Amino acid sequence: FCWRHLLQEFGTTYRVVALDLRGCGASEKPPGKDSYRLEGLLGDIREVIEILGTPNGQGGTTAATGATATSPKCVLVGHDWGGLLAWELATSHPDMVEKLVIMDAPHRAVMAGFSAFHPSQLLRSSYVFLFQLPWLPELLLSLADFELVKTFLTGPWTGIQNPAQRLTEQEVDAYLYSLSQPRGLTPPIHYHRNLF
Repeated sequence: FCWRHLLQEFGTTYRVVALDLRGCGASEKPPGKDSYRLEGLLGDIREVIEILGTPNGQGGTTAATGATATSPKCVLVGHDWGGLLAWELATSHPDMVEKLVIMDAPHRAVMAGFSAFHPSQLLRSSYVFLFQLPWLPELLLSLADFELVKTFLTGPWTGIQNPAQRLTEQEVDAYLYSLSQPRGLTPPIHYHRNLF
């Protein structure tokens, strides 16, 4: 949903795909923190690239020539958690990534070093430490009909700054829909729980 405008814009020229990462939006939400470890999340993205990047979604050989297909390549775009995963995929499988576009997601190694010397960044990232606790983050985020999440999405410091592009009430509801489903908050928080 958050990529809808870019999908329309680039879809006229390119084949574009936007994924709900595992546990987010309409994707499957396997139980347990271990289901959201980096290896599994990267495997999901790698499989999508392989399936979409080969003729007719078939791996192995091409029907016309019988030759072994080369590794499919893509222009990989990621934001926030998708950006972190895009960095990792491009590093571990550079043969699959033709170009890499990252928004709002420094490489993990750079972020760790930067935070160590910039306490203000550590403060801005303090929610990650809260997310290490069991059940409390889910409780806090869901209080008062998800008021904290609504504030994050629309607030003057964290929301979209351009008044003409701010989220409408219906758009906020669309974001909250999957989070408000039973166990909807836990999978996205598990991403943070697996950071360390």
